[in-house]
Amino acid sequence: MLGSVERVLQIVEALAASSEEGATPTEICTRCGIARSTVYRLLSELEAAGYVYKSSGKQYLPNFIFERQFDPERASPEAIREACVSVSETLETASEMILRQGQNLLWHHKEEHPLQPIRLRAHAGFVRGTYELDSISRLALAHLPLETIETRWDLSGFFETGVAGDKLDWPTAKARIASVDRRGMEYDVQGNAKGVRRFCVALAAPSGQLICLLTVAEAATPVRDVDAHIEHVRTVLMNARDGIYAALPAERGRSDAA
Repeated sequence: MLGSVERVLQIVEALAASSEEGATPTEICTRCGIARSTVYRLLSELEAAGYVYKSSGKQYLPNFIFERQFDPERASPEAIREACVSVSETLETASEMILRQGQNLLWHHKEEHPLQPIRLRAHAGFVRGTYELDSISRLALAHLPLETIETRWDLSGFFETGVAGDKLDWPTAKARIASVDRRGMEYDVQGNAKGVRRFCVALAAPSGQLICLLTVAEAATPVRDVDAHIEHVRTVLMNARDGIYAALPAERGRSDAA
């Protein structure tokens, strides 16, 4: 990446992550490690283009929405895509990489196998809420403090996965989220209303913050030996996750909370 472009993006990220009061040039210099003269020049150019503005207190505020989906120092998008391909080929099913953004789930990548008996509605760029409390919602929400959910979510909005889609009161939804093993695999044997059964594991940073979910998505048809099938999928997903962690620098390896 060109140096000037990288510096602009560093400043944009710093402003996007700043508080509601914005950030001073000094704060941006400290965060980005960029010379003060360069920060002032680039802020002036961004202001002239209408991307930032100054408050009465001389802090700079963003006039844009910017969020990097993956920090390459936390997980390699390419390694995760390769893991999706491997999982799909091994199990002859679809495999997905899903992010949580706010109260929504964002499908970032999908691999489908030509032999799988069902085609998925979800595609790269597909967005749905976390209120359908299926395996992917449960695992994504388990990486948040329950207090955050209680403060920001509509606690009357949760509902069961499956055809019935019955409403869930918050105590029931809370208990299901709290019972999730963040290091394990979540799944729904019966599948959802679209006839899709998902299994998922989480990739998390050393801090415990969720990076993404790695899933298997298959037709919710009967299997001869349910327990054996679950264990087979678990082994494939866990091995794929281990491979992604192994691709990280040693000091950024596996999260205790993953």
